[in-house]
Amino acid sequence: MQGVFHHLSLILIIAAAAPASVGTADLLVLSSPGFPSVMMLGPGGSALCEGPEASSGNPALITTGFTAAGGKWNLGTTAVSTAAGFRVQGMDMSVSVRTLGRANIIRRDASGEATGGYSYSTGSMVAGLSFAVLPWLRAGLAAGTAWEKVDYEEGMGPVFSAGLAFTPSGFFRAGLAVDGLGNSPDWNGIHKAMPVRISMAAAVFPFTFAAFFAGASEGLNTTGSFGGGAVFSLADMEISGGYGFSPGEAEISGFFAGLRYSYGSRKTYVVELSCAERHDLSRPVMAGLSVRFR
Repeated sequence: MQGVFHHLSLILIIAAAAPASVGTADLLVLSSPGFPSVMMLGPGGSALCEGPEASSGNPALITTGFTAAGGKWNLGTTAVSTAAGFRVQGMDMSVSVRTLGRANIIRRDASGEATGGYSYSTGSMVAGLSFAVLPWLRAGLAAGTAWEKVDYEEGMGPVFSAGLAFTPSGFFRAGLAVDGLGNSPDWNGIHKAMPVRISMAAAVFPFTFAAFFAGASEGLNTTGSFGGGAVFSLADMEISGGYGFSPGEAEISGFFAGLRYSYGSRKTYVVELSCAERHDLSRPVMAGLSVRFR
């Protein structure tokens, strides 16, 4: 196991050091929440979200099961995401596929006149694994590929992420994740900087019916944000809500909320719905719905 960890860590370091030109690659799929379970935990959600979908956030929190989700995200894009997790020799592993796209975008010339339309899409396929380092500490690594497509032109590049999950007691949990590492798609030999993001979050569980969480996400080449909220449980229902703030970016600051319903003899099936406010109407409200099988 130490050998696997060493080699994958080396890959992450090399990928992070890959040369990039000025500007940040679009790759919206990497910065999008992807799954309602991430969105309902606010800015630090990717560091604290547990499930098969954690392979695209904090791979240390990967668990077995299957999740499928769909919804709307910024700039009128439609998102579809799936993730499947399984256990092999004491390690939790998962594979996630995410796509995000928009059709009928108006193409304009230098004078602003409409000259036609085109479509845009971006996606990623990532495999990750999670393993115990100490009884209260888990680590995870993930690697895969991401792509962008504008009409018939397409570019691809490798992506990596890593994370840690701390669970020193049943009343506290914290996570730290770095994602967006890699090399952006090659467009005629041009590489832009990757949207690398560092996320951290923590949650406390003082009551059986309530939990409180806070987190932050800082992009090395993109806008950072922070915020927090609470989750309240009643029977098979969970309701969460909070506020996320991005300094200097009022249009992407606002409230977020989520609803989770679990059913089955062992709460095998989970339905989740979440959304996040956007003050600027040109950035529509994010919304997503997922169904998970544990």
